[in-house]
Amino acid sequence: MKDYYSILGVDQNATIDEIKIAFRTLMKIWHPDVCSRNDAYEKFVEIVEAYELLKDPQQRKLYDEMRKTSEDASIEEAEDNPTTLFGCLIIIVLIIMSLSFVAYIAYRVYTTLHGMESA
Repeated sequence: MKDYYSILGVDQNATIDEIKIAFRTLMKIWHPDVCSRNDAYEKFVEIVEAYELLKDPQQRKLYDEMRKTSEDASIEEAEDNPTTLFGCLIIIVLIIMSLSFVAYIAYRVYTTLHGMESA
């Protein structure tokens, strides 16, 4: 789901006036007649889409409810999936082992170069 608030660069609690100001500011930057970037038109359409939805109080309310439901579902999915935590732990252990190996190799190189090799 697109985050229309971040597209306009406003907070979720922004007023209609703040949304309008952000929209007008972004239009001055991203309008295809002004901006020479290749993705200007796509960005322009995305900004207009966000503004059209957020300026209407009823549509905004529905969007906020859908957004909240989507966030709740993502949190529940992460909590229900213990393999994610296990996978992270395995990666952390592998990183620690790799860093230990690099430190050991660096120590061996240092002692060899400085003639401190033990018998």
